[in-house]
This record gives sequence, structure tokens and C-alpha cells, in this order.
Amino acid sequence: MVVKSLFHPDRYPALRLVVTDGGDAKMSLVDNVYDQILLQIVNGDLPGGAELKTTKLAESLEVSRTPVAQALVRLAADGLVSQHRNRRATVREAAENWLVDVHQLRQLVEPHAAARAAGNIDAEVLADLEMLAREARPNKEHAWVEAAAYFDSGLHLTIAEYCDNLPMRTTIRQCWSYKRVSYQAGNDTEQSLRRGFREHTAILEALKAGDSAGAESAVAKHLDSASKTRPKSRIV
Repeated sequence: MVVKSLFHPDRYPALRLVVTDGGDAKMSLVDNVYDQILLQIVNGDLPGGAELKTTKLAESLEVSRTPVAQALVRLAADGLVSQHRNRRATVREAAENWLVDVHQLRQLVEPHAAARAAGNIDAEVLADLEMLAREARPNKEHAWVEAAAYFDSGLHLTIAEYCDNLPMRTTIRQCWSYKRVSYQAGNDTEQSLRRGFREHTAILEALKAGDSAGAESAVAKHLDSASKTRPKSRIV
């Protein structure tokens, strides 16, 4: 399943502003190239120490060298790639564990953020999340699968927005910027999406009730479950 944006830009007006942060939710060409290179790193197609030749990458991704060069600058800024002056960029050692490591960071930060956000979320945003949850409820129609991805991002980024801690908010949003790659990898089975829906619903109920301890526990359980049941060892 490929999710071109982390949130549908034309619906849920209160939640849309939270999730997109007032910006454009659409992916740019550089975003797409970045994701594709990162996915190759995580899958081991570009192992640690591998040289990243812009010409070769541009040819394989069927783009010009410019977005590839821009994506490599971003990958270097994020710490996935080493890029020294007058030397070709290379993949950093252990970069293939990037998504797993990001998930571990989420496990440290997000449960506490959920506890802080419980009872602090605007009613209009909660109403949009409830509407989205109804659309994401598993059924015989395939549309719920895409809705589940929107519910996933909407819920977690709402926690980031309302945790009342700017560094925590920034960290969670940055971690979530990599979730596109997990979706593009086709990592989620229908069974995992159904389980995720149940866990997300439990989180939402605790947030609505202002139950800080319940929200913290529900998020911790959800993230732990995701790390233990991922179908691919380095995709989460």
C-alpha cells in the first residue's frame, strides 16, 4: 500500500490543520526520491559503506540528478548518509536499522506524550478523529484500509500537537515523517491493520476520557505490539 500523503488534504477541517501543521500535505519529488533511497537502505539493497552515485540512482529511479542530490543532502542531515566535500556519499554503517531505531525512540517518547495530551485535545479535533475512526473500521470494502492509515497518522500526530511540549512534539513529528516508508514497503497485513485499529480505538477512548494513565498505557501497548509483530525484521 502506498500512501502519497500522511493525511487526506480535503477532509476533517479541524484535524487537517493539526496533522499538516498548516503546510502542504502533498509529497514532492524530492520526498519520493528520499523515501525510495531510504527504503533501499532499510531493505539492505544499499548496505553500510555503499557508495551512492547520483547518476546511477537517478537512472534507477527514473528522475534527474537534481532531486537525487537534494535527497542525499537530506539523508546526510538525518544521519543516514556520510557526505564529505569532494567525496562520494556513502551509506552509514547500521543505517539499515533506521526504522527500528526510530520506533524505539517513539516507544520512549509517545506514551508520555499521550498522558500529557489526554483531556487537552480540542473537541473539534476529537470529533474529526471519531469520524475518521468510523471510516477506518474494518469491513468487507477495501476503502477502510486507506482510512486506517489516515486514522493512524491523525491519532499519533494529534498526540504530538497536544502534549504541550515543543521538543516532544517536534520529535514525534520527525519520527512520523518516516512512516510513509513503512507503508510503501507494504509491511502491514490486513490482520495487523485490524489489530492496529483496535489499539488505536483504545487510545482514542482514553484521550477523550482525559485518562492520562490509560492513554499512556494504551500507546505503550500499541507500540510494543507493533515492534513484536512486524512481518519484516527492519520495517516497522
